[in-house]
Amino acid sequence: MNLAKTYTPNDYEPTIYALWESSGVFKAKGQGTPYSIIMPPPNANGNLHVGHALGSALQDILIRYRRMRGDDALYIPGADHAGFETWVVYEKELEKQGKTRFDYTREQLYSQVWNFVDEQRGNMELQLRALGAGVDWNTLVFTLDKKVIDSVYDSFEKMWQDQLIYRSERMVNFCVKHQTSFADIEVVHKNEKGKLWSIAYPTLDKVGEIIVATTRPETMLGDTAIAVHPDDERYKDLIGTKVQLPLIGREIPIIADDYVDRSFGTGAVKITPAHDPNDFAIAERHQLERIQVINYDGTMINVPPQYAGLTAEEARKKVLSALSIEEALRGEQEIEHAVGHCYKCGSIIEPLVKEQWFVKMQELAKNAITAIEKGDISFTPHNKAQVVINYLKELRDWNISRQIPWGIPIPMFHSTTDPETWLFDRRVDETHIDVDGTTYVREEDTLDTWFSSGQWPFITTDYLTNGPLARYFPNAVMETAGDILFAWVARMLMLGLYRTGQVPFRHVYLHGLVLDEKGIKMSKSKGNVINPMETISEYGSDALRMGIVSSRSAAQNQAFSRGKVIAGRNFCNKLWNIARFIEGQVGDSQPTPHPDLHSMADHWIIHRLNQAISTVEQQLDDYRFAEAAETLYHVIWDDVADWYIEVSKIEKHTSMLAWVLDTSLRLAHPFAPFVTETIWQSLNWHSDVLAGAAWPEQKDCNELEAAEFGRLKRLVAETRYVTSELPGNERYSLLYMDDSLVADNAGLIQHLAKLETVEHVDQARGLRLASSGRDAWLDISPEILYEHQTNLEKRLAEARAESEALEKRLANDQYITKAPPELVEQSREQLQAKHSLVERLARELQVISEDSSDSSQL
Repeated sequence: MNLAKTYTPNDYEPTIYALWESSGVFKAKGQGTPYSIIMPPPNANGNLHVGHALGSALQDILIRYRRMRGDDALYIPGADHAGFETWVVYEKELEKQGKTRFDYTREQLYSQVWNFVDEQRGNMELQLRALGAGVDWNTLVFTLDKKVIDSVYDSFEKMWQDQLIYRSERMVNFCVKHQTSFADIEVVHKNEKGKLWSIAYPTLDKVGEIIVATTRPETMLGDTAIAVHPDDERYKDLIGTKVQLPLIGREIPIIADDYVDRSFGTGAVKITPAHDPNDFAIAERHQLERIQVINYDGTMINVPPQYAGLTAEEARKKVLSALSIEEALRGEQEIEHAVGHCYKCGSIIEPLVKEQWFVKMQELAKNAITAIEKGDISFTPHNKAQVVINYLKELRDWNISRQIPWGIPIPMFHSTTDPETWLFDRRVDETHIDVDGTTYVREEDTLDTWFSSGQWPFITTDYLTNGPLARYFPNAVMETAGDILFAWVARMLMLGLYRTGQVPFRHVYLHGLVLDEKGIKMSKSKGNVINPMETISEYGSDALRMGIVSSRSAAQNQAFSRGKVIAGRNFCNKLWNIARFIEGQVGDSQPTPHPDLHSMADHWIIHRLNQAISTVEQQLDDYRFAEAAETLYHVIWDDVADWYIEVSKIEKHTSMLAWVLDTSLRLAHPFAPFVTETIWQSLNWHSDVLAGAAWPEQKDCNELEAAEFGRLKRLVAETRYVTSELPGNERYSLLYMDDSLVADNAGLIQHLAKLETVEHVDQARGLRLASSGRDAWLDISPEILYEHQTNLEKRLAEARAESEALEKRLANDQYITKAPPELVEQSREQLQAKHSLVERLARELQVISEDSSDSSQL
C-alpha cells in the first residue's frame, strides 16, 4: 500500500506544488476557450493575511474547475509595489534608524525601497504556493516592471493629449504626518463628537455684529469672507457690507451664496478658501483671496507671531482663549460630525490647496455606466452593479499625485522660463532635460498606485501590444474584496474601456472581509490578525481552503471559524481513509476504467455522484462556493464513506471502487488540491497529474435500482437511529413480514445496521420503525420499550423547554442588536435543531402510543 496510515499535510504539500510546477500544468496552453483570472496583486512589502487566503482559494477553485472542464484556464499572478502602503512601512524602518526621507535624494530612497521590497517579494511568492495558488509563475507581473511603466506612460500620454489629465491648484485631502495628498476615496470618514463654537464678527458699516458657527476656530485666521443665503431675511441688509475679523483686524466682506444652509448654526458661515473644499468653491465664484494658515506639515503659517509654528490643535486652544478675552465667543455646543482621517495612520486629514495632477472622470464614468447598463459586465452580488453606477454618477475628478519617492514618477516636466508650461517626457531618471533649447524641470511627485493597477487586466495580458497572452483579455472573472470595489474595480472598468474599448472582465465576484473569530475586524494594533501560514502549519492548506470558503456569502463580512478549518481537516482525513481502503481492495490489479454495475448500491452511488457533479457545476457557475463545498462534503462523507464503502465490505467490486475514488478525487480537486493530488499520485493505475485531468463525467445507471437502494438506505438509517436511542448497548434483531427488498438484502441490512439478525415473522412485535417506510420492527422486550418511552418523554419535555428559552432569547431586541453576530446565528441554528428534535421525539412517542393502543384492542 502506497498511502501512509495518516495524512500529514506538511509532509506532502511542498512536493506536490513542485510537481505541478515541473509538469507545466498551470501554464498557458494557447488552445481552447480562454478563461483567465488575474490575481489582485498582493502588496510586495510584507506577509500575506487571511484575506489573501480567501481570495486565493476562490480564484484557484474557479481556475482548477475551468481547466478540468476543458477551458484554456490561466491564473496570472502579480505583486504590487503599493506606493503609499509600502512607503509607510519603509518610513517606519527609517524612523528606527533615526533617519527621515529628507536625509536622502529621491533616487537614493527609491533604490533603498526597491531592495527592501525585493526581499519581501520572495516570501510572498512562497506563501502563495503554500496556499495552493495554481498560477503560471512565468506570467508574474510586478507593478514596477518595465512593461507596466511603459503601458502606464502610454495611457498618461494619451490622456494628456485627450485633455483628460490636467494640472490645477485645487483643494486636496492632505495627510500632514505622511505629507502626501490622497484621492477622495482614500479618506476614512468617522463620526466623532466635537464642538460648534459661535463667534461674533463686528460689523463695520452698521452697528452690531454677525455671529458665525464653526467647528474649526483656528482656521478663522485665514477667513476672507462671511457668507449668508441670499434669501435669508436676517442678513439681507448686511450683504455687501464688511466685518472685522477678530484677533486679526482684517476687513472682510459679507457675501450671499446659495450654498449656505440657513438652518445650520446661525445661518452665517465663515469662508476660509484655503482650508475647506466648499469654501474653496465659494471663493472661486466670488473671486475671494485664499490665505493658507495651515502648512503641509500641520503647523500654522501666515498668522500673527503668537500662533506661528503651533499645530492646528494647539492653535485652536490659543485662538479660543484669545476670543474669550476679546469677548467674541458667544457659546459652544456639543455635536457629532464626520471627520476625515488618513486610512493608514489615522491622523485627521487637512483640506489644503495644492497644485496636483488630476484625471477628468465624467466621460470615463459615463462610458462605464453604459457598459454596466448594457449588461457587458455582471456582478455577484447582483445589487453591486447599481452600487457602482451610483458611485460613478457622483464621481469627482481624481487626484493622481502622491508626494512620496516610491512609485512610478509622473512623466511631466515644466519649463524653467514659464513654470505653467508642461511637457510630457519619459526621461524621469533625469532632473532636467533640454528640448528645443528650453530647459525643463522634472515633476517630483509619483503616480497614485491605483492609476497603474487600474490598468492591470490589459497590462498583464499584453493586450495592447498583441503579446502571447492577449487572447486572455478580457478576463473571465475579477474576484476581489468588496472593500476595493470603488478604488480598484470601478477604475479598472473605466480605464479598460478607455484604452481597449472593451470591459476588462466579464464578471465581478466580491468577497467580504474575513473578521476574527469574535466578528471583529482584524488589525495589528488589536493583535487579532490571523496568520494563514500558521493555520496551514497546524491543519494543512486544504483544511484552510475548505474552512475559509465554508458558509461564506458573497460580499458579506464574516468571522473566521477555526471549527470549520478543523472540519476541513477532517474531510481531508476522511478522503485519505477512503483512498487507503480502496487502494487496499484494488491491490496490484488494474481496475477497469468503465466497470459494469453489479448491485443496487453501484447504481445508487453513480446516481448520487452524478447529482453531485451536476450540482457542483451549477453552483460554481453561479459562484456559490460555500454551497458547492457543502455538496462535495456530503457526497463524499455521507454517500461514499458512510454508505458505499460499508456496502463494499459485503459486496466487493474493486473496479467500481476505483471509479468512485477517481470521481471523488476529480470532484474534490478544485477545493482540496493537495490531498487529492497526493492520493492520485499514489494510485498505481494513474501516471498523469490530477491538476491536468478532466472533470468527472456522469455515468449511466438504472434509476429504479438506485431508488431501491435508497429505500433500503432509509430503513437502515432509521434502524441505526432508533437502536442508538435504546437503553443499554445491545444488538437487536430486525423483524419484517412480507418484504422482498428486506428478504433479498437481509445480510447487507444486518451488516449496515449492525443487527443481531434479520428475521421474517408472521406477527408484529417490538418497536415499529414507522419512519423507515417499511413494515419492520426492532425485537425488544416490553420492559425496554417502557424504559425507552419514559426516556423519550423526558427528552421531549427538556427539548421543548430549551426551544422556548431560545425563542425567548431571539425575540429580545437587545440580544439581537448587541450580542456578537456569530452568537445570534448560533442561537438560530440551535433553535432550528431543537425544533427538529421536538418533532422527531413527538413522532416516536406517537408511534409507540398508536402501537400500544392497537395492542390493547386485540
